[in-house]
Amino acid sequence: MTLDEQIQKLADMILGNRSAVVFTGAGISTDSGIPDYRTPGSGSWEKYDSSIVSIQGFLSDPTQYFNYALEMYPIRSSAKPNKAHLLVAKLEKEDLIKGVITQNVDGLHLEAGSSDVHELHGSLRRASCLQCGQIYSMDDIIQRVQKGENPPICEEFEGQPCQGLIKPTAVFFGEALPKVPWDSSVDKCKDTTLMIVVGSSLQVSPANSLPDVALKTGSELVIIDLMDTPFDSRATLLINERAVLVAELLEKKMGL
Repeated sequence: MTLDEQIQKLADMILGNRSAVVFTGAGISTDSGIPDYRTPGSGSWEKYDSSIVSIQGFLSDPTQYFNYALEMYPIRSSAKPNKAHLLVAKLEKEDLIKGVITQNVDGLHLEAGSSDVHELHGSLRRASCLQCGQIYSMDDIIQRVQKGENPPICEEFEGQPCQGLIKPTAVFFGEALPKVPWDSSVDKCKDTTLMIVVGSSLQVSPANSLPDVALKTGSELVIIDLMDTPFDSRATLLINERAVLVAELLEKKMGL
């Protein structure tokens, strides 16, 4: 099947179902300038030890994480939604999909205009005190780290001294997923007749169990990713291309 035929089939599937749920991973944001984690030669875990984003590693030495965050901050703060994020938002506005489930912590789906977004792994745009729960803007926290406060400490909560450690609200390895987005994502996967996976290698548990939830209730599965995934053999349609290219061609094909 040619790429044009694959795009036509994807368009027909979206129009034929009108209840698709989109599931995204790091690969949808690479064309926004944010590196993914596992691509050979460019993935973050080839440059950094992934233990810096484990809860055990963070609690034992949070300075390592914030050094990493400082290095990544210019990349993340300048990143803007790309054509793939924007098309997903447009499909939702046209009532052709019923929401987005994302493993990403970059907030780009919300910035693109998607409204029904379930952030399974939290967000790097916010931080919270591990002791009192006070919420901070991650921009403000990074500014404090830039001025030498590493790790940043919660000074007070409601007028009382706190001294709790501040951590991004993104889910680190070893932490449980937030219950509300997880439960709502499971419900969406049970209800959908078409699940479209974009830019996820489907390697991270438990998020990678969601395609199985959809398949078991009769959903079709589409996978758009450059890398192989454990679900490739179970997909109705497999497109091994960049998300932004597929989005550009699909938008034209559907006349959106």
